[in-house]
Amino acid sequence: MYLAGWAASAGALATLILIIRLLRFGERRAAPPRGLHPSSLDTTLDYGLLRSVSLIGDLAFARDVRDRLRHNGVRATTATGHDGMVRVLVFADEYDRARLLLAP
Repeated sequence: MYLAGWAASAGALATLILIIRLLRFGERRAAPPRGLHPSSLDTTLDYGLLRSVSLIGDLAFARDVRDRLRHNGVRATTATGHDGMVRVLVFADEYDRARLLLAP
């Protein structure tokens, strides 16, 4: 009886996973226009309300920059893009202040 409960639970979970995969497989993926290579498209990333204030190749250094901004009262975070570069992101209303703090 104990084994039957586990088997029923595993079967229900497998059925749910199958349904979800079938639903996601049916979604249409946006393809680039014909004649354009994907690498020739605009590769800027959208971070919603956040703006990239700095683009850095080293994660540790990007964290130091983020911490410097946070220490001065600017809400900041980091994000790594597909290109491997780390972006330091701030809200749009704090962008100018962050640029002043990072200026040499």
